[in-house]
Amino acid sequence: MSKKILIVEDDSDFQDIYSLFLRGESYQVLTAGNGQEGLEALEKETPDLIILDLIMPVMDGETFYVRLREQSKWKSIPVLIASVNDKMPARITELGGIAGNLRKPFHIDTLLGKIHECLKV
Repeated sequence: MSKKILIVEDDSDFQDIYSLFLRGESYQVLTAGNGQEGLEALEKETPDLIILDLIMPVMDGETFYVRLREQSKWKSIPVLIASVNDKMPARITELGGIAGNLRKPFHIDTLLGKIHECLKV
C-alpha cells in the first residue's frame, strides 16, 4: 500500500504541482487549503507525512502545527515545512519534531528527496 501525504497549502498551483509529482511517485495525496481544512482532513484520514506551508488564510501553518502536536493521535506524524520564510516560528521550534524545512522555491527533486528521507523509502 502506498504512503499517504497531506499537503496543507493555500496556493492551488503549488498544490497541483506537488500532487502531480507525488502521485507520479505512487503516493496517495490529500490536500487542504489552510490549517483548518488540514485539521478537518486529519479527522477523516491519518497521513504518513504532512507537507505544511506557514503563511495561509483562515488558520496559518504555525497554528496548525501547534494544534497538531496537541493531539496525541497525531504527534508522531512527520511534518515537512515548505515555506518562503527562512525563519522558523518560535512556537514550532519550541515544540520540535519538524522532519525537514524547504524554502520556496525549490526543485521538485529536492522535495522528493526530503519525502523519501522522512518516510524512509
